[in-house]
Amino acid sequence: MRILKLTTLLLCIGAFAFAQDTRKNFSTQENEKDWGFSITPYALLAAQSTDVGGEKIRQSFSDLSSMTNAGFQIVGAVRYKKLTATFDGTFATLGAKESVGPLDVDLTIQQKIFDIKAAYTLYDNYEFGADEVLKGWSLDFAIGGKYWLNDVDVNYKLVINDTPILDDKSNTGLEWWDLMVGFRTRFAISPKFLLSVAYNAGGFGIGKSSKFSHDFSYVNSFKVSKIVLVNAGFRGFHYERNDDGVETKVNVLGPLLGATIMF
Repeated sequence: MRILKLTTLLLCIGAFAFAQDTRKNFSTQENEKDWGFSITPYALLAAQSTDVGGEKIRQSFSDLSSMTNAGFQIVGAVRYKKLTATFDGTFATLGAKESVGPLDVDLTIQQKIFDIKAAYTLYDNYEFGADEVLKGWSLDFAIGGKYWLNDVDVNYKLVINDTPILDDKSNTGLEWWDLMVGFRTRFAISPKFLLSVAYNAGGFGIGKSSKFSHDFSYVNSFKVSKIVLVNAGFRGFHYERNDDGVETKVNVLGPLLGATIMF
């Protein structure tokens, strides 16, 4: 039962991102270039609560990080005038080992999460000084999809009195798309401080997607050079699914850290 809970927990672990596009992010001139590009490596230091099949699982950040063998998270954004396309990718290897008497169970999960969105700036009123943004705010609408893939390998070994009784392996996969729509607003508080708030909702029970999912992020961005921003904030995430009659609810909340390089 414990390894089953752990398997379910690892399948539910999400990776959560924030994207900083280059539109008016401390642009150095009022007549900015039509095209822009940015890249943002980041990390979410989250705690998680999971309700699955009547079981309640609560995990701190240290619990989750101890299960992660390797991982990489990055966001890329390309802008053309008021249109922005973003790709948010997560690549992770998760694992755990469990022994129940003479039975050893080795669990490994290869996880990929791709969040792809297109956004349009509905409104902005930024004001510029001689060479930088002084103040103002903007509102973007975004639509896209989030793809989840979890490839699960489980190795079973049973040895009794130094005699191998069982040595077997199983592989399963779980994947789905969630349609996501949302808004983001950004406020240039000063020439070196940008604040952004974003909310997205989706799933809506379409096909194999989540019954409902949403996420919220708050990010402070600090300009440290003409092309580099340091980002710090927090993010909350929730989704509800039904897989083969098993109801799952996941909630995640934690601080996030990252850096944006703008071109």
